[in-house]
Amino acid sequence: MEDDEFKKLPIEERCVHKLWKARVNGYEEVTKLFRQIDDEKSPEFAKYLGLVKKFVTDSNAMGQEKGLEATLAFVENYVHAGKTVGEVMSGIVAKCIAAPKTKTRELALQVTLMYIEIEKQDNVVEELIKGMELKNPKIVAACLNAATTGLREFGSKVIGVKPLVKKIPVLFADRDKNVRDEARFMVVEMYRWIGGAFRSQLTNLQPVQVAELEAEFSKVEGQKAVPTRYIKSQQEKQAKLAVQAQECDDVAEDVEDEEDQVVIDPYEIADPVDILSKLPKDFYDKLEAKKWQERKEALEALDNLLKAPKLESGDYGDMIRAVKKIIQKDSNVIVVALAARCMANIASGLKKRFQSYASACIPALLEKFKEKKQNVVTSVRDAADAVYLSTTLENVLEDVIEALTNKNPSVKSETALFLARSLSKTLPAVLNKKLLKAITTALIKLINEPDPGVRDSSAEALGTLMKLVGEKAVGPFLIELEKDALKMSKIKECAEKAVIVVKVPGAKKERPVTAPPKAAPKAEPPKASSAPAKSKRPATAAKKKPSGEISSGTATIVKSKGGKASNRAPSKPVEREMSDEEVAEIVADILSAEITSGLTDANWKNRLNAVEQFLSQIQTLESSNMPTQALVKTISKKPGLKDTNFQVLKLRLDVVKYLAENGNFSITTAGFCTNEITEKLGDAKNGTSAGDALTAIAEATSLSHVSSLVMDFAFTQKSPKVLQEAIGWMGNAIKEFGFTNLNAKYLIENAKKALASNNASVRSSAITFFGVLYLYMGPNLHMFLENEKPALREQINQEFDKHENEKPPAPTRGIVKSASSNSLDAEEDEEAGGDAPVVNLQDLLPRVDISSQISEALINEMADKNWKVRNEALVKVSNILTEAKLIKPNIGDLPQALALRLVDSNSKIAQIALTICENIATSMGPPCKQHIRTLFPGFLQGLGDGKAWIRSSSVNCMNAFGDQCGYKDFFEGEMVGDALKGGSPTLRCELWAWLAEKLPKIKSVPKEEMVICIPYLFSNMEDRNADVRKNANEAVLGIMIHVGYESMAKQLEKLKPGSKTVIMAALEKARPNLPAKPVAKKKEVISEEKAVRGTRPVSTNKNAVKPRASTIQKAPARKKEEDVDMSPLLAVNNFKHQRTIDEAKLKVLKWNFTTPREEFVDLLKDQMTTANVNKTLLTNMFHSDFKFHIKAIESLVEDLHENSQALISNLDLILKWLTLRFFDTNPSVLLKGLEYLHTVFNMLIENQYQLLDNEASSFIPYLILKIGDPKDAVRNGVKSLILKQIGVVYSMSKIFSYLMDGVKSKNARQRAECLDTMAAIIPDYGISVCLPSPAACLKEIAKQISDRDNSVRNAALNFAVQAYYIVGDKVYKMVGNISDKDMSLLEERIKRASKKPPPVKAKLDTTHPISITNMSPVKEHNSPAKSNSSNAEQDMGNGEEDIEEEDEEELPGINLPTQVVQPEPVELPGPYRLDPDHIKELDSLSYKLPELKLQKFDLGFLNEPIKMPTIEDARAKVMPLSPPKPILPSDTFISSTSKTGDELLLEKAISQVTAADYTIVNKSLEQIQEILQSSKSTIMLEYEDKFMNAIVVQLKRLAALDPRAHPHVLKMYRCILTVIDSFYVNKSLGLKVNIPVFKEVLNQFIIVLVDGKLEECPNGDAYIRVVNLNCVKIIERSDHTTVLCGLVQLLYGCIKNSSSPRLTELVMKCLWRVIKLLPNWAAEIDYDSVLLEVHLFLKDFPTAWWKTKAVDTPLRTVKTVIHSMAKIKGASIMIHLTKVPNTNDSEMETYMLKLLKSLKIEEVKAVPLKTDSGRRSLSRSTHTQLTEIFQKIGSKEETTEGLVQLYDFQQQNPEADIEPFLKKSSQFFQEYIQKNLKEIETSRKRMTDSKIKPSVKINNDQQSEGSEQDADYYRGRLSYWMKVWDEKLG
Repeated sequence: MEDDEFKKLPIEERCVHKLWKARVNGYEEVTKLFRQIDDEKSPEFAKYLGLVKKFVTDSNAMGQEKGLEATLAFVENYVHAGKTVGEVMSGIVAKCIAAPKTKTRELALQVTLMYIEIEKQDNVVEELIKGMELKNPKIVAACLNAATTGLREFGSKVIGVKPLVKKIPVLFADRDKNVRDEARFMVVEMYRWIGGAFRSQLTNLQPVQVAELEAEFSKVEGQKAVPTRYIKSQQEKQAKLAVQAQECDDVAEDVEDEEDQVVIDPYEIADPVDILSKLPKDFYDKLEAKKWQERKEALEALDNLLKAPKLESGDYGDMIRAVKKIIQKDSNVIVVALAARCMANIASGLKKRFQSYASACIPALLEKFKEKKQNVVTSVRDAADAVYLSTTLENVLEDVIEALTNKNPSVKSETALFLARSLSKTLPAVLNKKLLKAITTALIKLINEPDPGVRDSSAEALGTLMKLVGEKAVGPFLIELEKDALKMSKIKECAEKAVIVVKVPGAKKERPVTAPPKAAPKAEPPKASSAPAKSKRPATAAKKKPSGEISSGTATIVKSKGGKASNRAPSKPVEREMSDEEVAEIVADILSAEITSGLTDANWKNRLNAVEQFLSQIQTLESSNMPTQALVKTISKKPGLKDTNFQVLKLRLDVVKYLAENGNFSITTAGFCTNEITEKLGDAKNGTSAGDALTAIAEATSLSHVSSLVMDFAFTQKSPKVLQEAIGWMGNAIKEFGFTNLNAKYLIENAKKALASNNASVRSSAITFFGVLYLYMGPNLHMFLENEKPALREQINQEFDKHENEKPPAPTRGIVKSASSNSLDAEEDEEAGGDAPVVNLQDLLPRVDISSQISEALINEMADKNWKVRNEALVKVSNILTEAKLIKPNIGDLPQALALRLVDSNSKIAQIALTICENIATSMGPPCKQHIRTLFPGFLQGLGDGKAWIRSSSVNCMNAFGDQCGYKDFFEGEMVGDALKGGSPTLRCELWAWLAEKLPKIKSVPKEEMVICIPYLFSNMEDRNADVRKNANEAVLGIMIHVGYESMAKQLEKLKPGSKTVIMAALEKARPNLPAKPVAKKKEVISEEKAVRGTRPVSTNKNAVKPRASTIQKAPARKKEEDVDMSPLLAVNNFKHQRTIDEAKLKVLKWNFTTPREEFVDLLKDQMTTANVNKTLLTNMFHSDFKFHIKAIESLVEDLHENSQALISNLDLILKWLTLRFFDTNPSVLLKGLEYLHTVFNMLIENQYQLLDNEASSFIPYLILKIGDPKDAVRNGVKSLILKQIGVVYSMSKIFSYLMDGVKSKNARQRAECLDTMAAIIPDYGISVCLPSPAACLKEIAKQISDRDNSVRNAALNFAVQAYYIVGDKVYKMVGNISDKDMSLLEERIKRASKKPPPVKAKLDTTHPISITNMSPVKEHNSPAKSNSSNAEQDMGNGEEDIEEEDEEELPGINLPTQVVQPEPVELPGPYRLDPDHIKELDSLSYKLPELKLQKFDLGFLNEPIKMPTIEDARAKVMPLSPPKPILPSDTFISSTSKTGDELLLEKAISQVTAADYTIVNKSLEQIQEILQSSKSTIMLEYEDKFMNAIVVQLKRLAALDPRAHPHVLKMYRCILTVIDSFYVNKSLGLKVNIPVFKEVLNQFIIVLVDGKLEECPNGDAYIRVVNLNCVKIIERSDHTTVLCGLVQLLYGCIKNSSSPRLTELVMKCLWRVIKLLPNWAAEIDYDSVLLEVHLFLKDFPTAWWKTKAVDTPLRTVKTVIHSMAKIKGASIMIHLTKVPNTNDSEMETYMLKLLKSLKIEEVKAVPLKTDSGRRSLSRSTHTQLTEIFQKIGSKEETTEGLVQLYDFQQQNPEADIEPFLKKSSQFFQEYIQKNLKEIETSRKRMTDSKIKPSVKINNDQQSEGSEQDADYYRGRLSYWMKVWDEKLG
């Protein structure tokens, strides 16, 4: 090839050319290309995704250099270049990074750093570490240099140092000096960034090396490490910071310092050490030793092991218990101090994993603070601090508060200091009001202690708390200390000195705003103490000032009515009480002396007048100036509110009410008048006014305060009326105010007191009040009433029933005024609405402390070696919990002991332990959170148990703990990750299922814990176990919710390519289901999101770099200038072929996505532009407004009929564009698109076009997505499209595979609709349409039977029914292993559906255009599957399912807007025009149905008296009650009736089957097929032999013809096979075919198989397969005796006629199959007949005859039949030789006796060979009769009739043996039958004795025969004849 020849090749081919010059030229050209492309998502880049890895490994040095340049340009400019990092970096490490040429090495380093810049640093570091493990020292040194450079430029935030730190010892031990030097440079760079956190890793180095490093460290000590390069995500942020830095340099520097400073804990990079295995064997023995030196020695050994900074996970329970025991009980202070140090080291080494032990250790450590030795206190202090880091404040708070109440001052002081240190390490967000209140309450008590050390410690703790949460938050809890300025100043001083260790988030965000006035904060401290929040929130501070600065003693009170406002004010401000002198002075300025004196006048009229003037006077005052307390005291002066005159009293109450509503009514004021007003509640005339006044006071102060005053006073009154009315007022007040802040416990206790009252009215009021409480507290209120009397509880329950399902009313009081306070609390109340608060019953109920009952002896018993002792101990614990009901959190060492029993080898004990754990969770409530770390690993291990009940109990325990305290703690300490890492397949299966259920519902989970689980998730998604794979896939979404898609996708880089593809598909599938995250409302962002759906203009070289806004603005101007494109909408071209090739070669993106991304939209637009699509149409198609999309569709509809070829040329583009529209939310576009698609596919059908695979794959999957649309119209349109049209132009089996993929969707509606559609397909296309195989499809569909959604379950069952119609009972094998419940559902559905077999299928008519208004795929004339599915659904007995299925059965058509309706058909002119007049005439014709003429029958015989037969008649003839066949006796009136039309039609059709004309035969077979599939199939019962004989005749005729020479032969075979299949599908048919006919039918089918003519025809294998299936059906569905006799005869004929070996072999195979089925057929075989046939066979072909033959398999087959029957019947088989004339003619009897002896059946000797006595086998007719009788007994409606018939049968056939029938039923049913038979016998004897004269002498047999036919007998006979009559007419 010449030098320039290769330049003619495409660039991508040049890049892989064999000539190095061509490759160099290709690299140069591609580098230019990469740098010229402006669009970072251009498809041009994608062409080189697979080639870039070859660029860097070029064998030519120049080519390698240019290849690196091209790679660098590729990584810089392509957004998806990160996909190549693994392959490219491995090539760089192997070939480039240590190359001889300097430029090559530099370029390799630049590519490496560029990959880091695009955020692939983890993959880069991983490849560099692999390079460090190579033997070539140059590569190792180069990799170290690259890692050092990356760390220097990007910093430790980007380059994780943890994996590099672990390589330090190996690298420093390398023989090559360059490697050691580079390693030293890397370590120094690490030190510059993270400090000495990794010094522990340097302990393995030589002292010389450590000294060198220390010298280097000293040189960089104090240097500030700043990154010089940023990754992509940081670059935008740095640009913003640069802008801010120009405005405020110092702030920018501060922010930068904070962001870049990375503090790495040495614990994170340390390797875990296993110390448990290294413990001395005598460690625990020495700890128990009496000598303190031995104990000290053991602890020192432990202390040496604990020097490792990080400990391996394990069971440290025994070790910690032993160390804790030393701390608690050891008397030697040295040993105690050493033990405390060991505990501190254990806690530090385990970190969060120590949490399960923390709750048991903290109390022991706090108690040990009582020691006086300082070394002990110091060690205990360090241990407590270390333990606290592993737990939370909430978990240890109860123990801390208990220690704060200790009598020892040292314990209190040190505990307070411990609390202060703990608070400094706690995030403020953790401290809610409940915790703040508990902490401050305990510390306030200590600050008043006499011991100064205790006071100082508590002040330090309060100061730390104040600094942590702020003075504003803690202030309301320190009201008691406000009066003591000295103590408050001490606390504030401590607050200033306190150091908060924990980093409080969110503070730095305000720095840029407040930065310019930087000096301002320095001037703030003097004001900070008075208003600390004023400078930050000036707007709200002014409004909140009145409510925030209330001092005790003032009369200014702020009313707070809202629920949340009340919560924010822990204590109500108390107004100072005024003296009488002050009151008189204030009132004198307002009221005249006349009014004041008149209030106490003796004359009621004067008092009335004074009160009226009093009221009018105060009404003139302003609310703010109204001295409420003084006025209330004045109005209450004697007689005050006890006034005896009702008129005066009413006015006084009105005055109080007015003051409460309009003045500042304080709690102090309320105390002056509440009791007097409460007393007047019982007043007949003023009770209402008193109630109104109390309500007003409650609204002015608080209902909780007033209610306590009212209830306390009411219970002290002797008058029951007061108590009754007080309770009634309280109930009404709760409804008006709501339940917020009320003391529920107090109210319940008072109500229970009222229930014990002697007065019935009080009790009634209390019951009504409990009804009000029930509204707010719910059913939990029952717990408080368990001890009440049953009668009283019944009345209360009746009251509760009145309020069942009733919601509490919204509060009407306490809202309006609080809203006027302009407080934040009031605003929150308004937002909260009127929802009733949730009452936490856990806080109300008394709890029992069971710690004293959990003794050490009990714990030891739980660990005993004897399982019985352990079991008894657990039972004791269970009883303790049961008695206590609700327990306190302190339960001693019980959790640790239970943790061991959870994994007990005895499953019973493990289950009891799980039950106890569940009870602990429910009994303890939220505090059980502290025990999760101890018990949760045991729960996880229980999930892997082989016993289902253990797994179920474990899940229940986990759910119980989660319900009580949340699930967050489950995901700490890597517990879940450890379980997934080493768990069994069962454990992983159950755990993934649990995670899949819970994770989506959990609000927050530690992200790092979830990240640990991701590798195990990916591994289990490809696990061998199918259940593990399934559940792991379901858990993907839950984990993705908590860690994000990006985090999961990032970890895919470590997987193999094959695994990566599979798992990426699963991630993409789950990604759309992620919950939407709130996004900042920016117009630019919204427009970008919309562009994804197809609205963004195509990015080209011209416009790609321009702003988006400018493009949009210029578009209208261009539109005006340019003319409208008048070219055809679509052009005829051959580009589609090229597009298919490009997509196959991956030159363009494959049309495959979960949601359409921007690159797909751009690609489609480019392809349409290339295909010359009309520009106007193109603009409309990709416009942002959906109205333009509708215009585009309308244009395409108009153009379709005129330009159909152009549409076919561009069909793939149009279908792809419509898939984009499927993701639009506008229904008009969707409906319009479906209408257009129906028209398109009608055109394709008319043109006989076949859809291409790439067209189908880019369209059908997205169409199936819409099959689950919420709108019925859309679903119906899609189903109609698939069933009626797409199936004609594309392979239905491939469509079926797409529908199978749709079944895997998470959308339940989509799954159900896909299953329904598949169920409608298989009746028309057969079961073979199921790909990859029917069995595989049915297994997948059977899984849907257990779906949660009812419609999915029904759809799956309906599909199985359709499959059953085709393959029969094989469907049970094809569904695979499903649960018993699912299998029972399937059997029940098939059983019910089989009663109504599917009607004849009408072939789909796809040639007619389909109107959009008739899209419903379930119309009877359009979808043949309708009747099948509806029958199956209607047969379900469950009413609920029927209701839910109505929507599915009747799908409405698509209701379109008016503009969507198609125009009326235009009348065509010409010679073929239809005559409209003639059409109208035809329409006007009406067909009159002939009147049905009912046959008249003479029913006069029914009126004749029943003639009782005489004894002589009975003796002469005994007629069986129930003949074996449907009784149509010749002597009855039924025989005289003519045959029905259906019977005549069937007879005619059967007779025509034997015709020679194959068209007549085919037509006849179709008629028979219709009858067999209809409800009239039972008429075939009488024509079975005739029909099968006709089939035999036709098969014999066909056997003589060659299928290849006569095309109609195949069609004939197909018709015969189909009708035979339908015949035997009906289980009632085939049983009456006699032996000769059966033998001939089976023989003909076997001859077809032997000849092999069909195998040479098209689809010959399918015909052979169907013939085989029909043979199996004939054998299984025919009468079993007939089958056995016929096969033995057939084998006899084969031997006699010397038939072909193949024929003989097939007959024997049939017999072998029957032999396998014999045990199931045992009760239904006539052994006498079978043995007769065997006798005849052995008579003519004895054993001696076979000795002359080469093969004796037929003889052995027949003997196997005898052997099988002998095994079934045992010795009684000898009784069944009755039909053999002479047993000596054959060797059968001899062989049977030998056989029985070999089976060791001793009874053989006692059994005579020929006997007529005893029980005989039943004849076929008798057997059928007995079967019918037992079926009646089994029927609920006909049990009595069946029992009577069974008794009559026994009397008529005393020799008949009914034991085989009874053995099939249960023992209970057998006893039931025997009992009823005895009762019938007794009643018959009594009737006989009364009717028959004593003088008549008859024998016993005659008497039993004659006495049975009484009136009941004939009544049964009459009902039977009526039933036969109805069946005959119906």
